[in-house]
Amino acid sequence: GVKKNYCDEVGIEFMSTPFDVESANFLNEMMDVIKISSSDITNKPFIEYLCDFGKPIILSTGASYLHEIQEAVEWIDSKHVPVALLHCILNYPTDDQNAHLGMIKDLQRKFPDKTIGYSDHTLPNDMKVLEMATLLGASILEKHFTHDKTLPGNDHYHAMDKKDLKIFHHNLDRIFTLLGDQQKHPLKTEAPARKNARRSLVAQKNIPQGKVVEKDDLTFKRPAHGISPIFIDEVIGRSAMKEISSDTVIQWNMFE
Repeated sequence: GVKKNYCDEVGIEFMSTPFDVESANFLNEMMDVIKISSSDITNKPFIEYLCDFGKPIILSTGASYLHEIQEAVEWIDSKHVPVALLHCILNYPTDDQNAHLGMIKDLQRKFPDKTIGYSDHTLPNDMKVLEMATLLGASILEKHFTHDKTLPGNDHYHAMDKKDLKIFHHNLDRIFTLLGDQQKHPLKTEAPARKNARRSLVAQKNIPQGKVVEKDDLTFKRPAHGISPIFIDEVIGRSAMKEISSDTVIQWNMFE
């Protein structure tokens, strides 16, 4: 309870992973989300018990076959609570060649309606692993945190400390700046380029008055102040109202 009170004081959401029914009952009153460890992914009675709290579930998927994850998701779905899935490798620490961040994409493909995240056990180093996981679309990141990496135990030596976390936040701010919008559209800042970098139809040679325009009479050049090349098929076949000299930007009023 002391840790929960401290989290409330400093504005951090308290979360802890229960490994048995007693812990689950104790923790339930303190948490809005239930975390299920990779080690319990095949523990049907425990998963169902945790779902009965009626809270969203975060399920780690370390050391799991796809069919095991699918089965666990079915148990959770049947209880009508939302579930997020975390890609995770159960190696402490996880070597770079074992991180397999590409599996985040597979979880997204196989479970398109679920939130997908990543639980990381690689050494912090430059925090690039979590950056890459973010770029691959992991929207929940779990990483062990310590104030002293030299402490004994299975977690401290591969955990991040406040220095690592600062680096990560600094880099992530830049990443989200670079990511920007997720839907493709032209920016206001690109308006001059739309006008000046794109092409207009231009007379490739002198086009005498009355001539029916053919494809060979036309070329395209910058800027886009005349008729767009989009409309080339509507220009071909029209008669020139007066002579159009070579290199003139084509306009609609030049035709009958």
